Order: sequence, then structure tokens, then C-alpha cells
Amino acid sequence: MEALIYPDKANLYRLPWSMNDNPIGWVEVTDICNIQCKGCYRLVMGEGHKPVRQIKEDILFLKKWRNCDNITLAGGESILHPHILDLIKFINDLKMKSIILTNGYALTNSLLKDLKKAGLTGLSFHIDSTQIRPDFKKKKLESELELNDLRLKYGKMVNKVGLYAHFGITVTARNYQEVPKFIQWAIDNIKLINGVSLIIYRGLPLTEGIEYYANDKKIDMKSGGLGYVVDKDEIEGIGITSKDIYAIIKKHFPDYDASAYLGGTIDHTSFKWLIGNIILNGKGKTFGAFGKKTLEIAQTMHHFIYGTYLVYPKNRFGKIVFLMSFFDRSLRKALSKFIRYALLKPIRFFSPINALGIGIVQAPDLLPDGRVEMCDDCPDMCVHNGKLVNSCRLDEYRLYGDLVQAKIVNEQGKQTILKNRSQVLM
Repeated sequence: MEALIYPDKANLYRLPWSMNDNPIGWVEVTDICNIQCKGCYRLVMGEGHKPVRQIKEDILFLKKWRNCDNITLAGGESILHPHILDLIKFINDLKMKSIILTNGYALTNSLLKDLKKAGLTGLSFHIDSTQIRPDFKKKKLESELELNDLRLKYGKMVNKVGLYAHFGITVTARNYQEVPKFIQWAIDNIKLINGVSLIIYRGLPLTEGIEYYANDKKIDMKSGGLGYVVDKDEIEGIGITSKDIYAIIKKHFPDYDASAYLGGTIDHTSFKWLIGNIILNGKGKTFGAFGKKTLEIAQTMHHFIYGTYLVYPKNRFGKIVFLMSFFDRSLRKALSKFIRYALLKPIRFFSPINALGIGIVQAPDLLPDGRVEMCDDCPDMCVHNGKLVNSCRLDEYRLYGDLVQAKIVNEQGKQTILKNRSQVLM
């Protein structure tokens, strides 16, 4: 069997983000959505659009207590909020960046222009085969490739107005093998795309041997309410890890590598956020990746100059990133490869160079002892009842008033979790 390559923490920069000094502020603006996503973190619960005043209070809370570089507007479908332009202008006036999370379905060229004018930094599109989309005749998509034309449509729309464009997919056992094809699509369209994210599907398994509680009361999870409850027929394959995704990308794109990470709250070997990249030219020729020193200097200098850590850079760095090769061994290798490539045809020295950012996020994990492992210093915390909570578990607070806890009551429950935390074979 082929040996797999996994990331080594010794070669990665542990991001310095914390609860009180974190570049990302997450704001839920609406429960309303116009499509269905498998495993949705946020179900429609009848609250509709959050009042503007409350949203602005959340933003000010995050600015004060998170020291944010960016505010991410999420939902539901955030662009459906009737006051989205006012919210973007409010964030811009506070001298913070703004990113809208969207499925793109309601996006128009006119709205994009207005968002740009209001001060929007960019959009992060969630478009993948786990969704049921009204803009597709087929309700069930068989492949991520079927969505490439749609992704490209939105990439061109965003590029036309000069905004940041990011594309993400939920990775499941069904589309895991298509991750390299998704990365290749991004490489082929690097002029339009700044980065991609791979968010691993999470699920709370419904099976014998596992019981769930909140506020010391047993919960009947079968009655519904949470979008990420998985029944016994779907349990198989929910245990994909960030290491698995790193390995499959590295196998197909040897020049790819990770440079920074956030660990877990329990397992010292886990990578909950894994930040990587590929350096390439406009024709898809790859040269390597920048390493941990580049990320460390970028984060440190941004905090020194602007007072916040960096996320979603507005501008591409281009060849200037090679200046970091004095400090970054990975970049020295990439620069050497680029020089050898350009010497064969010197006009190549003038071709643009870009870096495709690749983020891998491993959602909360249910461990064999019933504990749930979260992201250490979670970047995606939101405000709920005057407190910072993990946005991916907000529905638990809203439904039950507290986080859901699992209790393993027999060996079958433990073995179910162990079986599905095994690494995916390629």
C-alpha cells in the first residue's frame, strides 16, 4: 500500500489567535435560506432576519472583545437580509474588512456593485454537491465537477467588480476523492480565485450505545432540530480528518504544503484548522509553497502595524512574496524552481505569480469517551446572549440552552465512533 504523507507540527506555525485577539468575527444575520445543505449548522427556526440594531451591537461587541480584522456575515443566506448594504457600510466605517458567506443563488451583478460601493471586501461561496439547489434541474448532484460552470460564473462576476473571491465545499465520504479535482479547478482559474476551503462534514451519530444530554436532561435526538444528526445508515464515513485531506492533496499536488494550524482542545495530534497554499503562475504551473516563517512574519507585522492579526488579505502579493525566501526555507525552494523554469524562456520572469490559499477545517469531533473536541481558540465565534460561543454549535444553545453532551453507554457506541474516526484510504 502506498505510504501517505501527513503534516508535521514541527514544520507549521501555530497561529497566535485567541478568544480575545482573533482576526475573525462571526455574525449571524438571518435564519432564512433559499437552498438546502446536508448537515447544515443552522436550521430555520422561525426567527427570520435579525434586527439591524442587534446585528450592529454584535459587531461592536466583536470589535471590542475579539479585536477583529474582519467581520464575516453568515446565516442562513446572508445576502437575503434586507439591510445587508447598511451592515457592510457600518463594518467599513469601523475600518474592518467584511466577508459575506453565500450560496450565490440570489446574487446579482447589480447587488455586487452596490456591495462593492458599500465597502465589501469579498465573498466566500459555499457551492457543492451536498446541496439541493433551485438553479439546478437535477436535485441530486453526482459530482463536484457538475458545479464548476456555476462556480466559474460567480468567480467572473466577483472578479469583474474587483472583490475577493473564495470557494468552499463540504467534504464527505462521497466527494472526498474529488478534492483534487476541486483544487485543480481552482488552479485552472487562479486569476479569478483567491482561495478555497475544505470543511469536513460533521455528524452526531444516532446509534445504540450513545445517548445525548443538555443541561443534565436526556435529549431525544430522533425528534429533529439539529441539522447534523446522522442516522445509522449514514454513519459510515463521517470520520474523515484534516490529515486525510492534506494527504490526498499532497499526493496529487506535490508542490502544495501547509504552513500554519490550530490544534484541538483535547487531542494533541489533531489539526482543526490547517492553512496551506500553492504558488503558481497564471497558466497553472506550480512551484511550491510558502512556509511557516512567511505566515509568522505576516501575522506579527500586521499586528504590529495595524493592531490586529491578518485574515483575507485584500491584495495579492505576487512575486513580492519571494522576498521572504531570505527567512523561509520553503519559499527558497519555490523560488529556485521558478528561476529554473524562467531561465528556459526568460520572458517567463515577467509572468504574474499567485498563491492559491487552501484552508482545511475539521469540524467538532465526537471522541470515544463521549467528549466533543473543538477548535482551540476557535476563529468562528459569534455572540449569543451576550457571550461568545462556537458558531458551529449555536443551534444547540438555541434549542437546548447549552451544548449537547454525549454519553457512551456501552461498547457498541464506543466502537461506532472508533470505526468512523479511522483514516480514509486512498
